[in-house]
Amino acid sequence: YPRTDARVLSTAVAKVITKNLNGIAKGFQNNEIQKFLKEMRDNQYSTNPVNLGFNDVDRNIFNNIYKYLQNSDLNGLIRTKSGGIKKCINNRYAYDVTHSKSGARMTIIVDGKVWVFRVGALKMQEHQIPPWKSWNEFVSCCSNNGLDIDSYKITEQEGLEIKKTIPSPLISMKYHMSENEQGITNVHHIDFHNSYPAGLVNTHPEFRNIIEPMYKLRKLKPQYKLILVEIIGCMQSPKKQWKAQWAHLAKDAIRDNNTRVSFLAKLIELSGGEIIGFNTDGIWYKRPVPYHGANEGDGLGQWHNDHTNCIFRSKSNGAYEFIENGIYHPVIRGESTYERLVPKDNWQWGDIYKGDTVMLKWDEEEGIVYEKE
Repeated sequence: YPRTDARVLSTAVAKVITKNLNGIAKGFQNNEIQKFLKEMRDNQYSTNPVNLGFNDVDRNIFNNIYKYLQNSDLNGLIRTKSGGIKKCINNRYAYDVTHSKSGARMTIIVDGKVWVFRVGALKMQEHQIPPWKSWNEFVSCCSNNGLDIDSYKITEQEGLEIKKTIPSPLISMKYHMSENEQGITNVHHIDFHNSYPAGLVNTHPEFRNIIEPMYKLRKLKPQYKLILVEIIGCMQSPKKQWKAQWAHLAKDAIRDNNTRVSFLAKLIELSGGEIIGFNTDGIWYKRPVPYHGANEGDGLGQWHNDHTNCIFRSKSNGAYEFIENGIYHPVIRGESTYERLVPKDNWQWGDIYKGDTVMLKWDEEEGIVYEKE
């Protein structure tokens, strides 16, 4: 698009861009999405982003807008160190896309109007706050307790090298069962309370006065639980806000979690139980009765049986189902293509086999593509 002598898009051009964005949206039949898009077009500034789902219609909305932006003359959006939108003339007409293995977010600014589209896990849930806000809150709490988080910084190069050595999450299932196989009975699940942050406390006790109060208040202030979930990811993130400069702390926290979970699994086996699978900070196991032992409780990093006496069946490492007290629970890491036909809340036993498990993958030219598990 042509710019003025000051390299700024004219108002007339801005109207064309806005019209084209609106035109892209009009090509889709999803009435609910149309409603959201109309609200965003009618508002000068949107504080309610459009949350899109894992389906072809929503993906096409996202990808068509993304491809249009690639061919436009909009600037790359400049953000502050904390991840906010920087106030500058460059950002009057700009866009950017943030993406991960579980979601993508696109922010567009045209002449003061803002559009935000989210897909997958980057959708904002109730009480959810962006990672950079979680991090800022954590840094503030550290400072209020006399702890300078910057004193733990390492160089970006060191952080990226350490990130390569961070242990993988414990995600595995012993059995990959077919739809014709019967579910396993007498299966229980153990969950560790905020285990990654607890791992940071165990390996760096000076963080206890910051993390433990957040943990205790997490039910009264749900944003605290989200902060605890985000900070370990922030520490190892290569994004410009963090540059992996606290990756060594994240490595310590994750390694401590894996050690504690694996040790408890050994104790369960010694007691006659069979380990069915792991899900990061949890253990699925078969045993005549639930296991009880040391460090069981409600405190930070302690564990409890949150599911007992279940019928359990696993399709893969990231897809399984169980029935507890007559209630059916499907668990999918990512999304299932069957959700495009039937909402997960309406699923029944065996429905995890009726679709492919897909994870979000980002392609710089195409945008969002789905990768089968």
